[in-house]
Amino acid sequence: MRLGDDLYVDVDDDGTVRVGWGEPDWFGPGHPTRPAAVGAATERTDDLGVATEVAVTEGDVVCSVRAYRDRRLVVFRIEARTAVDDLATGAFDQPSVGWPVFTPADRVDGGAPDGLAALAFQHCEFGLPAVVGPALDGFFLLPHRPPTGWPLVLRSGDGRTLLVAPLDEFHEQTIGLNGGTVRAGWHGDLVGVPEGFTTELAVIGGDDPRACLDEWAAVVLGRAGTVRPGRWSDALASRLSYWTDNGAAYWYRTEPGHDVAGSVVAAVDELRDRGVPLGAVQLDSWFYPHVDLRPFDTDDWVVPPSAMVAWEERDDVLPDGIADLRGRLGRPTLVAHIRHLASDAPVAVAGGAPTDGPYAVGTPEIYARWLDQCLAWGVETFEHDWLVEVFFGVRWLRERPGRARAWQEAIDAAARDRGITLQWCMGTPADFARTATLTQVTSVRTCGDHGYIATAGQLWAWFCVTNAIARSLGLAPFKDVFRTDPDVAGDEGEPEALLSVLSTGPVGLGDRVGRTDVDLALRTCRADGVLIKPDVPIAATGASMLANAAFVPALVVAECWTDHAAGRWTYVMAFDPHPGDDTVEGEIRLADLGEASPTTDRVVLWDARAATATVVPADHAVPVSLGREEWTYLVLAPVLDGDLAVIGDVSKLVPAGDARIGVSPVDGGVEVLVKGAGETVTVTGWAATAPTADGHPVDHDPSTGLWTVPVDVPSRGWATVTLHP
Repeated sequence: MRLGDDLYVDVDDDGTVRVGWGEPDWFGPGHPTRPAAVGAATERTDDLGVATEVAVTEGDVVCSVRAYRDRRLVVFRIEARTAVDDLATGAFDQPSVGWPVFTPADRVDGGAPDGLAALAFQHCEFGLPAVVGPALDGFFLLPHRPPTGWPLVLRSGDGRTLLVAPLDEFHEQTIGLNGGTVRAGWHGDLVGVPEGFTTELAVIGGDDPRACLDEWAAVVLGRAGTVRPGRWSDALASRLSYWTDNGAAYWYRTEPGHDVAGSVVAAVDELRDRGVPLGAVQLDSWFYPHVDLRPFDTDDWVVPPSAMVAWEERDDVLPDGIADLRGRLGRPTLVAHIRHLASDAPVAVAGGAPTDGPYAVGTPEIYARWLDQCLAWGVETFEHDWLVEVFFGVRWLRERPGRARAWQEAIDAAARDRGITLQWCMGTPADFARTATLTQVTSVRTCGDHGYIATAGQLWAWFCVTNAIARSLGLAPFKDVFRTDPDVAGDEGEPEALLSVLSTGPVGLGDRVGRTDVDLALRTCRADGVLIKPDVPIAATGASMLANAAFVPALVVAECWTDHAAGRWTYVMAFDPHPGDDTVEGEIRLADLGEASPTTDRVVLWDARAATATVVPADHAVPVSLGREEWTYLVLAPVLDGDLAVIGDVSKLVPAGDARIGVSPVDGGVEVLVKGAGETVTVTGWAATAPTADGHPVDHDPSTGLWTVPVDVPSRGWATVTLHP
């Protein structure tokens, strides 16, 4: 029988299902792992709409499928009618209850569309994206994590997209990859479930991968009633910060002539002396003891390090404590790193923490104690790293449903009670989705460590692709620390800074004393340190998500925007991330930027690197030719009534960010609100003829159309100027 119309599922008498949209068999035949017993079709109504449902198994666990009438949506459901035990299969990627398990090689002839490619986000640290062809096999996955991943995105050559992802129970559902099958269902470490335990796995159809992600996230967030903390909720979200993590100058290293504390203090003092207004300082894992104590100033170590023994200062590293260090730093807001806990750590033993071999997971009481320490130390943001290691390192979290959720919700509740924010690091897509019921997570890491494991370009691609998940869920990504020292960063300091500030998340400096490019750092923020950033995080376009550009020569196009009362200002970065020597040829098609596409007939295309402005139609295509890790950056400003456009403060990486300007239409012109107490801000724009500012002529170049207006901002922090053509 066939369920659905546009996006549909065919159900055979033996329980075989095939998902079709135009072509009848995108995934190949799917089966339940429990005995089939196909029932009659019934009509169901739920929060997603009206659907036709068929159960394909019966007994203690019922597998069913719903096809919705008024949307491109199919949902595969698994429900425990009684408590069920002895489910575990011995492998996380081999479902304890599989529904459905697809075999792509057995598709019917013509079952999949031409040009089909698939993208999966591995359930590993930072959600590594991996792309394959129509066989849906051979995903490049990190071998130290299970071969699983979601969302799973299938995109045809004409752009039609199917997305597969859980709508609930994110840590209990899996999609096993490689080995010839695509294995959806309850993960294989689940020992048992209670009566009534139910999961839903959605297949969403849309015209673009990003649109499908947005629809999935809308359901997840809507069901949870998610409340995000906002774009400016802590010092990390609001101001420049200094970092000491892996990739930074002082991660297990010191400045010659200084001890550990003295190195960090010297770096922070020197930045302030040079006019860099830092809002927070991050203290990484070097400050507390691990099972194997790590030495400083040597290459004789192995990453990753061992588990944490105690969340307190190492006597040989900070003998005077964090409070003393904070005082020497000028009492800034602190960000403190924490990682997975050792099973023989005194707090784990005394607190009865669940253990598994060398690891333990902290109880709510243990986390409450650590968060009390944050208050004593002056820590505003609790950076929980190694989330994936906790989940896969402690089987107890995986044996019963709800335990991983309870672990993370307990951290969030304790942080909320104490006014502390959270950064999630080394999380999986399940951790990203689980934040739907959390309130304190202000940023999430979405790519590997700076300068570690992959090339810079590959990390840029990873960041922009995985950011698509974070953006859909309303999360602010963190690019990780970056270096501006040309002896370390080469020519990569500027694109690193650009990606960082376009992320809407933290912008973390990490250079050694005297080596920061101060001019570059200050292009990310106002004089008071407030970041000038877009409204939404930069993310790869749908086509770029499936381009596999980290591994084959291809262009990545990524976009974000700022909305003002006068319209939408779009920021577009294109780059070649592939580590080879091929030159990548391509186009930035303005009409293919999704929600970032122009909404006016014409825009001013500001080439930020060339400092040129060109008026182009909304369907313009910009040809691009780039070599390894070369990049271009464009700002699209709408042409408003009167043939007038405001580009913004072009001395900053995000010229039209709302922390710097606001643009509102007024009768026959525009009003520009300029922010930044005590600064003289030059606003740049384009006009067909010389405009006036508050009735006075402005500096206008008739050959280029560019105009500039200097605006003095008083101590109140804002000033306005009104422009007319």
